[in-house]
Amino acid sequence: MSTNIETMQIGQVIREIREAHKATLEEIAFAAGTNASNLSRIERGKQGYSTETLEGIASALGVTVSELHLRTEAATRTAAKARNSASGKKHPLIGTTIAVSKYSALTPENRELVDEFMALLLRRQRAVKSYLFVGDQTRGSRSLPSW
Repeated sequence: MSTNIETMQIGQVIREIREAHKATLEEIAFAAGTNASNLSRIERGKQGYSTETLEGIASALGVTVSELHLRTEAATRTAAKARNSASGKKHPLIGTTIAVSKYSALTPENRELVDEFMALLLRRQRAVKSYLFVGDQTRGSRSLPSW
């Protein structure tokens, strides 16, 4: 059995992954060998879980138990940083955690597309930065390249 705080946090991670997969409580609970009401209570941090139950949930979500714990730890650190932030603005890692969760829900083919798109964006960003730096050096009036 896990601690109450860990139960609440891992439950939130389970819910995020389940929702990213657009799966219902019933679908994941059935695949995990439990029932929807138990899974709902685990997601809300109202109920603990056994090792076997967590393994079943992780398997049903297509992740490992280790990945659930890693995401929980990352979310905990992110939440702590956000609470400690004096600016009151949303911490940028919160968006990163959500993005990672959504990325992991993609099929391998779609992950490849995302990777290719990110590489394209980074190449374009480097090209624009390089162009702007050269433009500053020559003080010429040049137009930005079109892609």
